[in-house]
Amino acid sequence: MAKDDVVHVQAVEPRATALPQPLRFAPPYADRSPNPQGYAHWWQLFRLVFDLPDPAAFAKLPGISAAEIRILRRYIHTCQELSESTVLSHNSGVSINVNDGAELVIGDFPAKEAIRRTTVLFRQMASTQEPASYSQVRKVIGQIAHQHHDEHRDQRLEIQRHWNRAHGQLNAHLLTAMADRRALERLGAHPNLPVPGEDVKPQEVLSLFQYGDLIHWDRHAEAFQEIADDDFQHKWQTLNFLSVMTQLSHF
Repeated sequence: MAKDDVVHVQAVEPRATALPQPLRFAPPYADRSPNPQGYAHWWQLFRLVFDLPDPAAFAKLPGISAAEIRILRRYIHTCQELSESTVLSHNSGVSINVNDGAELVIGDFPAKEAIRRTTVLFRQMASTQEPASYSQVRKVIGQIAHQHHDEHRDQRLEIQRHWNRAHGQLNAHLLTAMADRRALERLGAHPNLPVPGEDVKPQEVLSLFQYGDLIHWDRHAEAFQEIADDDFQHKWQTLNFLSVMTQLSHF
């Protein structure tokens, strides 16, 4: 090979080798998204990692009070509005270009105002302190499902257990990292092979951005400023934040 020849190398994440995934059910609210394909991508990762049962198989649950119905309706309204956010279907990423020793870090993210708006709405659904959050909704459904003894009781409880287990993992790990790990297992890779993003703690990332910049400027302001002063770290942590918010919003 001549010294002036150029070699182009393209690398993809391990999860890309396992996609596309056939979906068991249509991604909820994808028809409201400005980018249904980008929206559906996340649900293919859910299928790869969790293989969730179809929520439509959950049998009708009687005995829900008017006050509980109000909570459920508010939660559904929040999900519908959140699904229309450009943030959830944006193909965000970070790239690094090196030319003659100079490094250029490029972040491809939604507009800052869009991220801030989505973060505020997301908090209503994700925070355990909010009255119509996922946490409150699952308690309402779980309590009534346990109390109602009919032929569908075991099926309802099993479906909710499956979804709640997945929710717990999404609060503890990046979906993209879990998908990469699952893909590597399928490829027969050694279990000690490191996967980028497995060290990310979703709740810490959410708290850093929500209480250091996007919603409140208080208890994490100094920690956020330290990251903001480092261009690479700021873009990388922004990508982690968007990934966490997107995976939980979709869920």
